Amino acid sequence: MTAIDKLIQTADNEVGYLEKSSNSQLDDKTANAGMNNYTKYWRDIKNEYQGQPWCAVFVTWCFTKVFGVDKAHQLLKHYPYVYCPTMSGLFKLYANPKRGDIVIFNHNGVFTHTGIVTGVDGDYFATVEGNTSAGSAVVANGGGVCRKGYYISNLAGTKFCRPDYETAESEEEIMSKEYTELKAEIAKLQADMNKLNSKMIYNYVDDNMPEWARPTVQKMMDKGFLKGDENGCLSLTDELLRVFVINDRAGVYENRWDGKSE
Repeated sequence: MTAIDKLIQTADNEVGYLEKSSNSQLDDKTANAGMNNYTKYWRDIKNEYQGQPWCAVFVTWCFTKVFGVDKAHQLLKHYPYVYCPTMSGLFKLYANPKRGDIVIFNHNGVFTHTGIVTGVDGDYFATVEGNTSAGSAVVANGGGVCRKGYYISNLAGTKFCRPDYETAESEEEIMSKEYTELKAEIAKLQADMNKLNSKMIYNYVDDNMPEWARPTVQKMMDKGFLKGDENGCLSLTDELLRVFVINDRAGVYENRWDGKSE
């Protein structure tokens, strides 16, 4: 599983979480639901901000849960991410998303909402967002964690920030990837070697033997020039068949001993 896969899985697992009316039952997805912006995300990341809008801290929480504080800080280029406009000054802003991007939604020239891009299909992209609600519109203060989807062409000014996830891969993951690539290279080399080393062996005058060689081989057997082993196997290669046919066309096997005594 890649770093992006882990992040998206973590965010998706939070879908259905509802903000609380008070600083109680924060870990239960639906209990004590209300509209006062109390969440486990603020509690875990910056508890003194409890009661404030929480779309950005939801993103921070997901990054922290997957990568830890230090790596989340590196990926987000600051820590914690709690204010949408901050991202626009830290990241190159892309007009078109990729899976794993952080979207920052533009409203009247200001970035007011954010989420994690979970998929892209042409003009359409999907997200998981905190502090939003269901529906096709951008909702910047909706009260829950939801899966959402939008068309880029309908969101003028919306931008996408792209964390450098390669830096988030652990040494174990990097070694595992390199090992997998090495195994694939070895398998390809082995297949190439097998292809080079494998030669077709023809033991009988049958459908497996090339049609152009059968008359010559049969003639050589009839004349006693060619005999198989104790089991009747001829053990002929393509190279031998070519030599026999060339000789036959040159008349080498004509008017020679036919295996019968005179």
